[in-house]
Amino acid sequence: MVGPDHTVARVFSGGLCMQCGTCAGLCPRGSITLAWRSRSGFDLHVDGSTCNQCGTCLEVCPGEGLDFTGGAWWREREGDTPSADFLGPWRGLWFGWAADEATRFKGASGGVATAIVQGALATGAIDAALLVGMGGGPPGASALAATPVVVRSADQIAACRGSKYSAVALNTALRRVLDEPGRYALVGLPCHIQGLRLAQRHHPALRDRVVLALGIFCGLTAVPRATEIAARRAGVDPTELAEVSYRGPDWPGGMRLVTRSGGVREVPYPDYFDRWVDVWVPSRCRLCPDALAELADISVGDAWLDRFAGTPGVSDVIARTDIGAALLDELGAEWLTLTEAGPGEMVRSQREARRVKRNVYRGRRWLRTLAGRPVPEYPGVQSTASWADRVAGLRDAFRERVFHALGDLRYR
Repeated sequence: MVGPDHTVARVFSGGLCMQCGTCAGLCPRGSITLAWRSRSGFDLHVDGSTCNQCGTCLEVCPGEGLDFTGGAWWREREGDTPSADFLGPWRGLWFGWAADEATRFKGASGGVATAIVQGALATGAIDAALLVGMGGGPPGASALAATPVVVRSADQIAACRGSKYSAVALNTALRRVLDEPGRYALVGLPCHIQGLRLAQRHHPALRDRVVLALGIFCGLTAVPRATEIAARRAGVDPTELAEVSYRGPDWPGGMRLVTRSGGVREVPYPDYFDRWVDVWVPSRCRLCPDALAELADISVGDAWLDRFAGTPGVSDVIARTDIGAALLDELGAEWLTLTEAGPGEMVRSQREARRVKRNVYRGRRWLRTLAGRPVPEYPGVQSTASWADRVAGLRDAFRERVFHALGDLRYR
C-alpha cells in the first residue's frame, strides 16, 4: 500500500488540490481517478494497489505552489520582460476582439480566444486544440458537466466557445496529447496552465506537442452546486436540464437554461452570478494569486472598463512570450482587431479580480495558517497579509459560510 505522503493524496487531503487533472492525465499507471461531486467538483483517489510511488504526480502538481519569480524556468527562456505585481510578464498589451463580426457577437467577451485558436489552426501553427466542452463528463457526473475535448476543426472550436463556470479537470486530456502526435493549443484557466508548465518541465514530449498555451482570466471558478442554485433561482429544476450555457451571445451575455421538454430560461450576466451563487467555489481557488494566467503564452479576459460599456465585447489581450507575440503578429487584422493598451489601464480593467487574487487571497491564506492548515507557497508573490487583507479574508470566509448554509436550506 502507498502512504498518502508520497502521492498527490496528501495534496488533496490537505485541501490544496486545484482540480486541474494534471496528475491523473500523466500518471504512468493510471492509478489516479477523479470522482465528480456536485458540492466539491472533483474528489481525488490514488489506487494504492497499482501506484508504485514514482513521484510523477507530485512533480506535475501545482497544488502546493510554484515559483512566480523572474528566475522560474518557464520565464528564463523569455529574457527581460516587463513584470509588475498582478499583471505579470508581458511583451504586448492590447484591447481587442475577433475581426469576424459573428465570432465577436457569439463569444463571451469579443470572441478573441475563438479567433486565436481558429487562426492558429488555419495558419498551420497547430493541428488540434485541447478545450472545454459541456456534457460527456466523468462517471457519475451530470450530462451538463464541463469536460475536456480535443478538437481538430474550426467548427469544433466554435462549438466550445463561451465561458464554463464549473470546475473541469482539463489536464486529464494531456494523456491524449502524449498518445496522439501533433501540435496542440491548450486553452485553460491559470490552474490548468500551471499544471501544464510543470508537466512540460518533466515531460519533454509535452514541450514539443503543446506549442501554445492560451490562458483565460479567472477571478474564481465554481463547483457544480453553483449551477444548480442558479438554475433553481431561475425557476428551473436542475435535474430537468438538457443544456446550459453561461455567457454569450453578445456582451456580457447571460445564462441560458434549456430543459428536456424544450423550455428555455435566460438570465443576464452578471445578475445570476450573485451572492447565492458566487460562494460555491473550490476552496483552493481562494488560495491562488494568479488571476491573469501569468504562465500562458497569451492571456485573455473581459475588459471591464466604462468606455467599453454597451459594445459587443472587448477583451484584454496579453502576449507574454515570444511564441504568443509572434502568433498574434501572424494572425494580424484578418483574425483580430487590436488596439494597444497601457499596463495601468489593463490593471484597472481587472479591479475586482485584483481584489480577490491579492487582498482576499492573502486574508484567506492567513486564516488557514491560523487554523494550522497547509498553504501553498508562491515565491515572487507578496503573500503576507496586512490588517486590511485580514479583514477582507474574514469577511469573505463569513459570507461564504453564511450563504452556503442559507443556500442549502433554501435551494435543496
